[in-house]
Amino acid sequence: MRRTPLVLGIAASLCATLMPAGVAEAAGPSSVRRVGTEEFADPGFAHFGSKYYLFRTGAGYGARWTTSSGWSAVHKSMAAIPAWVDHSKPLLWAPEVFQSSDSRGALYVMYFTGESASRHVHCIGVATSRQPAGNYTPGAKPVVCSPWVSRGYEAIDPAAYRAKDGKRYLIYKSDYRNASGFQIRAVQMDTQTGTRVVGNSIAKIVSSTRIEGPSVIAHGGKVWLFASRGDYVNCSYNTDVWSANTFWGGRFTRVKTLMTTTSTRLCGPGGATVLNVGGITRIAFHAYVDANHNGVKDSNKRQAYTGVVKWTSAGNPYLG
Repeated sequence: MRRTPLVLGIAASLCATLMPAGVAEAAGPSSVRRVGTEEFADPGFAHFGSKYYLFRTGAGYGARWTTSSGWSAVHKSMAAIPAWVDHSKPLLWAPEVFQSSDSRGALYVMYFTGESASRHVHCIGVATSRQPAGNYTPGAKPVVCSPWVSRGYEAIDPAAYRAKDGKRYLIYKSDYRNASGFQIRAVQMDTQTGTRVVGNSIAKIVSSTRIEGPSVIAHGGKVWLFASRGDYVNCSYNTDVWSANTFWGGRFTRVKTLMTTTSTRLCGPGGATVLNVGGITRIAFHAYVDANHNGVKDSNKRQAYTGVVKWTSAGNPYLG
């Protein structure tokens, strides 16, 4: 198809918005760009209409979105700490936002992690908004806790996936207080809104040492799981990839490591969310700022980065 100047202009504008000049690590993949300088851990990445959105870990779930000149300032997207969360431990993290609908029209849904005041472990909550940037109103109770919550197991790092048949799933990490029993698991949600668990089935997707932060997409006839591995507090954190022929009931096998400190020249690249938009696979992730690239971070501050995931002729992903 012949590309008109208008189409080329739109494409150039989008690339410039997601990847502003002058902030990439020179030795890393060419598509990787930093988004702002603020603390922006566990960036939830979303695309609504003509805009991309990033949501960060922390009270209020700060959000920013693409504009004609780059990215907006960070705005609070959840006004209040959820009622079920222990208010003495108000940290909320790992937001995942997607669009569904109800009888009133478009509904934006956020999955998030918080510590339950009654159960004393981390669970996953759900919040909704009529606008993509918020304010998101959280539900009165968590939507998913570990089935072994009485034994101290937690459910954290939620992700959303909608299969080809329209079924929706909530994917999360389950472990014992970040010490053992690491699994990526999934439950089926209601097809309409994605806000309610349906049925009693829980699927185990992957069991592995220190695995967390799942993100799932479909590409090339397969389902792909991107997840963080290692210890998030240092430069050993990285991002691995698994694949399966189908999601629910599929057998996921490890394919490769997508990002490391060495390959990206960024300390501890992880907490990734992956999107397919307009035939392009995009990724957002965090990394520690001012890393010396020798396995030691120089700051506790994590910043957000975006990049493009490309695919080999054999159908495997790599960071372009």
